[in-house]
Amino acid sequence: MKELYFTSPYRRSIRTIRLEYGQVKKKFIVRTYAGEINGRGTSESPPSEEVFDNEQEMLKKVYETKKGMMESRWIVQNKQSISQPSFISTNVIDGEVSVVFE
Repeated sequence: MKELYFTSPYRRSIRTIRLEYGQVKKKFIVRTYAGEINGRGTSESPPSEEVFDNEQEMLKKVYETKKGMMESRWIVQNKQSISQPSFISTNVIDGEVSVVFE
């Protein structure tokens, strides 16, 4: 499974969101973990899980989640795991992001 890891500073702690996505048997799954890093250590909630019948639906959900997190100023920590789905193209013109679904 692939993974995206987001962080956002919050007062005295760092909030975290971790997305795991990929194929398990014949289904496609996106798991979302919310957590926090503070002076007492690291904590993470049990995952919420969404199941999709095909890969395109799953990749669209991951892309939309990633886009929303980036717009909310969350920081991607693991840039090697980021890949843009082939059915979506983005352009940045004068600081504005445009998205085209094919």
